Amino acid sequence: MLIAKARETIKKYGMLGRGDRVVVAVSGGPDSVCLLSVLHDLAKDLDLILHVAHLDHRFRGEESAEEARFVEGLAKGLGIAATVESRDVPAYCAERGLSAQAGAREVRYAFLQQCAKATSARCIALGHTANDQAETLLMRLVRGAGISGLSSIPPVRGNIIRPLIAITRDEVLAFLQHERLDFRTDPSNRRPVYTRNRVRQEVLPVLERFNPRIVEALAAEADMLRDENEAIEATLPAVMQQVMRREGEAVHIRRDRFNALLPALRRRVLRKALELAAGDDAVDHSWIRTEEALGFMTAAQSGRSMEVPGGLLLEREYDDLVIRTREQEMVFCVPLAVPGGTMAPAARLAIETVILAPPPFPGADRGNYLWQAVFDYDKMSLPLYLRSRRPGDRFCPAGMGGRSKKLQDFFVDEKVPRVRRNTAPLLATELDVVWIMGMRTDGRFLPGPGTTKLLVVTVRPLEVRGKT
Repeated sequence: MLIAKARETIKKYGMLGRGDRVVVAVSGGPDSVCLLSVLHDLAKDLDLILHVAHLDHRFRGEESAEEARFVEGLAKGLGIAATVESRDVPAYCAERGLSAQAGAREVRYAFLQQCAKATSARCIALGHTANDQAETLLMRLVRGAGISGLSSIPPVRGNIIRPLIAITRDEVLAFLQHERLDFRTDPSNRRPVYTRNRVRQEVLPVLERFNPRIVEALAAEADMLRDENEAIEATLPAVMQQVMRREGEAVHIRRDRFNALLPALRRRVLRKALELAAGDDAVDHSWIRTEEALGFMTAAQSGRSMEVPGGLLLEREYDDLVIRTREQEMVFCVPLAVPGGTMAPAARLAIETVILAPPPFPGADRGNYLWQAVFDYDKMSLPLYLRSRRPGDRFCPAGMGGRSKKLQDFFVDEKVPRVRRNTAPLLATELDVVWIMGMRTDGRFLPGPGTTKLLVVTVRPLEVRGKT
């Protein structure tokens, strides 16, 4: 019965094909011994080539070493090649500040992938059961996971397969007893210090009073949620194309279109946007943090921001919601060589100044554009500086008839994102802002009919080693 059930699961999820090489992870516990026995029974029909893999994590000294010898003997008795190795997982965890469970998982999966590569195996079989599925669902439910988290352990992920995922632990134990198969029990699985053990020993027995088949019910629920999750994920690319766009390192979301989405899609779009903006630094956002961010995104105000995990800043910018990496406020002030060239690593810019006779002169017809400006040299009071914004800065934007304006008001009117205002490079004298580079010059310093000398200022990006 159990073997037939496992065969059905393998067929349902397309886990194995004829002639496949399979690494079987065997810890020596009941689930993995059952898995090995089932696959060994199916190997002839499916023409499978099995390879046993066992890792001693060195947490339990001679006890875990004996388990390694047990697995080695088990494989030998079945005529299956085996890779049995040990790793100093306690040292690995200490070096990286990981819990024993997290560190063991990282090392174990890396070991299994190495075995698969060394043996040219197409897949790695793990002994997770329906009980593992039910326990995981309960653990994540208590933590506040969404549908994707509650779908729990996937039957297939990459080259990992779980042929026993629809089989309960009671069925496993009954099978082992019927087949008279020996196994080993890890005493750490009984310690109540681990959340999974407490769920197994304290929570599930209580739930079984209400439903004797609670494990099957929770495992079925996880399957159903996985189907729902896959359906939502399938719709996301089209939704995101309508709602979201990438501009440089920032992710922009159209507020009106985002707010028109159903709540479930808003959560998915937000999570995808956060992952996209964070890249390799992406973190798992809890339900609480996700709801806080959604509340911020759907509020009516503009010009505010909130920090989110992963080193990100979420801002409302006029018609958009923007997610970008948090930047440190840049404060710089670099004196410029006039004439000459100046490197300003703090602003990631190189500035060149040239003094020329008034037109006609070569290139004079270029005039002013985003990263070059021409001024009346005699109207400037040297020295000149490249600097960042300061409180109270004002200037007279060209084209406004000499009217003075606060830089803060100018940035707001021009819809300059808040995060860029403190990093905008300024050309300034001791007293005045002459040019917001890349944006607008001060009209008081521009050439006129009486100009006798021109100051041409050109700016280009500076490649700074170690910066990206």
